Amino acid sequence: MASLLILIYPSLLALLIYSSMTEFRVRPFDNISLPCQFSFVDGTDGLSFTWEREDIKEEHEVEDKEFYKFFVGLQDFYQFYPKLIYSFSNNEEQLEERNSLYEGRVWVDEEEIAEGRLALMLEQVQFSDEAIYICKANNARGRGKRKMKLIVDDAEEPQVQFSTVNDTLVAKCISAGWYHMPKVTWRNRKEEDLSSYATTEILEEKQDGSHRVVSILKYPVLLHEIYTCHIEEDDVLNRPVRSIHKVPKRKYHNMYNNY
Repeated sequence: MASLLILIYPSLLALLIYSSMTEFRVRPFDNISLPCQFSFVDGTDGLSFTWEREDIKEEHEVEDKEFYKFFVGLQDFYQFYPKLIYSFSNNEEQLEERNSLYEGRVWVDEEEIAEGRLALMLEQVQFSDEAIYICKANNARGRGKRKMKLIVDDAEEPQVQFSTVNDTLVAKCISAGWYHMPKVTWRNRKEEDLSSYATTEILEEKQDGSHRVVSILKYPVLLHEIYTCHIEEDDVLNRPVRSIHKVPKRKYHNMYNNY
């Protein structure tokens, strides 16, 4: 009976680790800190650590062998960029062989390393940043790994500012993202939809027809009220591109062992 328990345990452990993966949510164009801490880390001497990303993968079942081969090849086609997004060793940040999509947007506070904290600061979050993030560290005292999932919400929520237009108090928000058909939704603290009292105008435009917008709420605005402004793409053909891949699950496993 004891040997049976030993055989079952690794699978059970893997299941528990997967199910306990921490999930973080962030709005597009906001900043976020992804936490990572190890008790064996107490400084930079002899320390090496990295942050990597993996695409989120969803399985679906296929029966046709040729379609399976095509789909597997398609997944390989998506691997344009390195998984590595941050690297530290020899007492300094290493810049080689890193994912260029994160250039200038990620950093680690080196003053926090002495406390064992290796949090990754990710700025100006993009929809394509939705992924699994893996923090790995090792030194003479030990090694460890942390894994977490980052979900990017569909709508950005820019800061709401108050101003006066023609002696009337209004609330204003400006999009950080670029949209072809921006859908702007205004709500108060009661979650009442005030969008019909707002006007939205183009602030600047790109050659591809996308633009940033400014939206002004003219509903009787009160300084002590809380207003939120949500902006998302309403054009189906220009919805955000994410990194979630659908991976085929072979229904007849033995049939496809050579592929």
